[in-house]
Amino acid sequence: MTTITLGSCDYAVRPLTLGQLRVVLPAFARAAKLNAADGIDAAIDILAAALARDHRDLTRDALLELEMLPAELAVAVARIAELSGLVPRAGASGEPLADR
Repeated sequence: MTTITLGSCDYAVRPLTLGQLRVVLPAFARAAKLNAADGIDAAIDILAAALARDHRDLTRDALLELEMLPAELAVAVARIAELSGLVPRAGASGEPLADR
């Protein structure tokens, strides 16, 4: 689980389901190669999918209405990328844990 901050409010986000990943993965691919406005739309799609299970009131439209700095949006999307396993978690060595 991780916490993201949007519009100065904290939201807990659990590891994503396969259904959520079906939305998030294509949105990450779109965000990587689009201009700023389209990148924001892709980021909002990522947030909406990641928040849908536990924060149903944070729909895509509701997210677009939040007062949020671009840096806050970028950090939230980065945390979701880590939670999704798309990038290593900050501080993780990338090496598998040894069997005990």
